Amino acid sequence: MNKLRVLPTTLLALILAGCGRPDAAASREASTAAGQDTTSKSTTSEVEARIERVEDGLILMRENREIAWGETGTLAERMAHYDVPGLSIAVINDFEIEWARGYGVMEAGSDDPVTTRTLFHAGSVAKTVAAAAALQLVERGSLDLDENVNPWLRSWRIPENEYTEVEKVTLRRLLSHSAGLSDGWTDSGIECCYSVAGAAPPVTILEMLEADPTTGLEQPTRVTRVPGTEYQYSNLGYAVLELLLADVTGERFSELVQAAVFEPLDMSSSTFEQPLPEDLRERSASEHYEGGRPFEGKRHHFPVRAAGGLWATPTDLARFGIEVMRAYVGVSDRFLSHELAVEMVSPQIAVRGMPIIDARGLAFGLTGEGEAFAFFHTGGTWGSTSVLWAIPSTGQGAVVMTNAGGNGLIRFEILLAIAAEYGWPD
Repeated sequence: MNKLRVLPTTLLALILAGCGRPDAAASREASTAAGQDTTSKSTTSEVEARIERVEDGLILMRENREIAWGETGTLAERMAHYDVPGLSIAVINDFEIEWARGYGVMEAGSDDPVTTRTLFHAGSVAKTVAAAAALQLVERGSLDLDENVNPWLRSWRIPENEYTEVEKVTLRRLLSHSAGLSDGWTDSGIECCYSVAGAAPPVTILEMLEADPTTGLEQPTRVTRVPGTEYQYSNLGYAVLELLLADVTGERFSELVQAAVFEPLDMSSSTFEQPLPEDLRERSASEHYEGGRPFEGKRHHFPVRAAGGLWATPTDLARFGIEVMRAYVGVSDRFLSHELAVEMVSPQIAVRGMPIIDARGLAFGLTGEGEAFAFFHTGGTWGSTSVLWAIPSTGQGAVVMTNAGGNGLIRFEILLAIAAEYGWPD
């Protein structure tokens, strides 16, 4: 068995929630009733056998995030162990979605099953989609990766200081978290500034950037180290990106991404709109706090869409990952040129002292070399977790999304099972 070292990167959430299925057979029965997709060239019986082996062969991880090699469990058992009410998986093989399936329920205590059409909160995986939209503006000549972004900004500008005397905040640095921007939201980790289902966020991006008292944030967003010299994860760096795209195009961010990414890739179950449109809200999972308690308002919406405001299905995000891989290997320019796809998943800044991730590309985390090179992104909110993983040399990967906060280790136990079943490069 190939041993893929899979450990979670930085998460926004540290809260477990929900309830699981009683056994693997029940999981398969529920997923069949809930809806499934198989769209690859493999026969139905071959795919079903693979699904069963994945469901029955999760490779366990310990609470210290070490892999317990040789210890396995069923998907239903692990959902119960982690108190995950529902999750959804899409598996990519040979640049196609081989299968997608939903498990569990949309809200703890309900009978509404998760299906392949159920939307989940993608958390920081949203950054990859926002980055792709920005790169399309670079392709058209509307933005430059390496120019100072301040002349392009209209609604707010990055205050200059001693750190920006020579090196400037550029689009490349914003996308790769190397702009030197700290912010009171990422650094504090406090739960703030959100709205519930059916309502728009109560504060604005500008108020968050300046740490307005209404936000509860203590520190405004400022450059605190020389741009381009260090990796420093910044959610509000993506708030600056969101303002930049809107200022350059004159379009609302959600509408810009709809036209640039979602429509070309047929991602009809994805949105940055807040609150969620009625038709998508009806099939969106509730998020859950620790102990299985659903959010009183079902789900959270944050002011910074580009950083974590995406709601989507694993199938849609798998389509996105496939197209980035296809552009990277030079067989498609459907929405990204080969050159920009290479830029997107090439090292921009080294990441030290964190598991798995070696460097940050333009949004994506990067790990491995040669055939084992992979790009990925995790997502975590106070009530959801997700991961997108892609291996361009083989056209393999997967997307896993849950409606429970917490350490999100079940995502990686699932990835390990898929890696073993499909022989992912070590």
